[in-house]
Amino acid sequence: MTMLTLEQAQTLPITPVKVKDLPAFLRAVEPIARELADGDLLAAMTRHADGVIAATAIGAGVPRAELEEATPDVLVALATRVLEVNADFFARQVLPLMTAAAEKIGSISGQPLTTGSSGSAAPASGTTR
Repeated sequence: MTMLTLEQAQTLPITPVKVKDLPAFLRAVEPIARELADGDLLAAMTRHADGVIAATAIGAGVPRAELEEATPDVLVALATRVLEVNADFFARQVLPLMTAAAEKIGSISGQPLTTGSSGSAAPASGTTR
């Protein structure tokens, strides 16, 4: 088995996660989402190393076993790049589409929908009189 180097981690092409990998990626990211939102990768790694490793391997498209043989600096470099690419993609591309879809569905159903922090569309809370 080849060992992933820091140079490779810094130059490996990273693209947004594909739909086929999305369920596994989201499962891996969910336990570390709060720390990541706070920009605290160290806390994410110390509390949920398995999730960081899994999300990084999925997002980078490298076999987990290969990433597990690397040194921690490689993990940090690669995890940072994976998170940057996917956070930017989701913020710029996916969330606006989800918001527009929720508004469209809400106008059809007569119930306003919102996209919550979980990203799911849900009926808006409260009633108007």
